[in-house]
Amino acid sequence: MIENNAETTIEANKVIYKRYFDVSIDLLFEAWSSSEHLSEWWGPDGFTLTILSLDFSNGGIWDFIMHGPDGHDYKNRIQFIDIRKPHYIFYKHLGDGEGTKDVDFQSKIIFEKIGEGAKLTMEQIFPSKEELERVNQKYGAIEGGKQHINNLGKYLETLR
Repeated sequence: MIENNAETTIEANKVIYKRYFDVSIDLLFEAWSSSEHLSEWWGPDGFTLTILSLDFSNGGIWDFIMHGPDGHDYKNRIQFIDIRKPHYIFYKHLGDGEGTKDVDFQSKIIFEKIGEGAKLTMEQIFPSKEELERVNQKYGAIEGGKQHINNLGKYLETLR
């Protein structure tokens, strides 16, 4: 059974989300690493995704647009820092790819095999506590992170 909600903790400049999924570690990792899967679940509630390019490799760049439920488009660029299949993905958010860097954070996505399922830990690390608070106030980042993980869970249910 897949738990419905991520356990969330805040530590100074870091938000940590943890959730167990009743799927293999390989499927969970794949859901984070292929355009086919990412386009089905990435983002908070009501968002859709257009992937412009995805180079899922160490140093590779992922360019995408998140389409908000309010009709606004949010361009994003991510650089993968370190990938170790199926154990973890570390990446840095580079802004919108056009020189605007309104949101500055790194993410560590850690996958652990637990029995027949897998535990996901997603850490979002900001340069300071103040930056985390600013991004949360402006964009609802913490609630958005919870929805992001829950949307992954809903998507994984469709693959079972």
